[in-house]
Amino acid sequence: MTGADARRWAEVAAEGTEPARLARVVGAVAGSGGPLGVARRSIERAAEERLGGTELVDRVAPHLSRTVREAVASVARTWARWGVRAAVVGDPAFPGRLTAGWPESGGPLVLAWRGSGPPPQDGSSVAIVGARRATPYGSGVAAWLSESVARAGALVISGGAVGIDAAAHAAALEQPGGTLVVLGCGPDVAYPRQHARDGGLFDRVLDHGGWLVSELLPGTEPRPAMVVARNRIVAGLSDAVVVVEGSARSGALRTAACAADLGVPVLAVPGDVRAPGSAAPHRLLGEGAAPCASPHDLLAVLGRAAAQPGDGASTPTTSTLPGPVVAALARRWPRPVPADVLAEEAGISTGALLAALTRAQVAGEVVRAPDGIRLTRAP
Repeated sequence: MTGADARRWAEVAAEGTEPARLARVVGAVAGSGGPLGVARRSIERAAEERLGGTELVDRVAPHLSRTVREAVASVARTWARWGVRAAVVGDPAFPGRLTAGWPESGGPLVLAWRGSGPPPQDGSSVAIVGARRATPYGSGVAAWLSESVARAGALVISGGAVGIDAAAHAAALEQPGGTLVVLGCGPDVAYPRQHARDGGLFDRVLDHGGWLVSELLPGTEPRPAMVVARNRIVAGLSDAVVVVEGSARSGALRTAACAADLGVPVLAVPGDVRAPGSAAPHRLLGEGAAPCASPHDLLAVLGRAAAQPGDGASTPTTSTLPGPVVAALARRWPRPVPADVLAEEAGISTGALLAALTRAQVAGEVVRAPDGIRLTRAP
């Protein structure tokens, strides 16, 4: 590589990643039908030539011609502009969970991320996934589970979509475990738009020390095949996968299937038998998935069976909220309640309610979200 190219790749290569090797891998991904094409080639080479590890990576990512080097230099420039770092499978910063069993496991050859450092290698992690068209019940349960396990120190992983994914990410932001988003597009593609805009969910994830990760190169749009393929990364990074809501054709079922293939426990949240969003979790329950009816079920799978603060084990005996407000929120649990509806049900003025909610939010009793207010602990 020329001096300029070498500097660009050195800027985006993670610690322990050889810049020239990273450039070769990016060239292979760009010219071989994308990440899935390289994955297929890797599996074929491993089977035919009985190769593995570094030798296999070098075979599927050979030295690049000058023309290809110039073509992929734009990847390094874009990654640098977005503050991205990247690593190749087997490198120190590449998540070990995705290295195990590669390439047969179908894991990515290269992973890029935005965040304060490489994605964590140690500690518990949970994937909470489900429908984009989530109900208030589903969003509330996802937030309840996410907040509880993240408070207990587990990393919450999801796909950054609207609905269940967004509820899970947002609830984990300020907790010790934090959250990680697996994108189904390139890091420079604004998708979903409301999450990628300035001050949106993705900025909040980064501001709170979380991560945005992707195997996809800059400019890659969120085509269905790529969005579905990222589910294998969600499952591969997790110690357990929980499906909260989803239709009969939900992508969450794909995440669950990937988890099952990897030996990762799958849990499902029971729902209303008449609701379309219950189709995916109820199918999984019928196939042997463990029911997840509270954070305790999930903490037990993680080996954290002891009650953690805020895991829903108890409700404080005293509250800063007026009794009628607590009662109204308890009746709707875990669904969030819009402020105007809550004021009407509790029989108090909107001004008095907002003042009480501010005090309760500071005390950690309630969470305020775009779709309403809910108690942080089960009643």
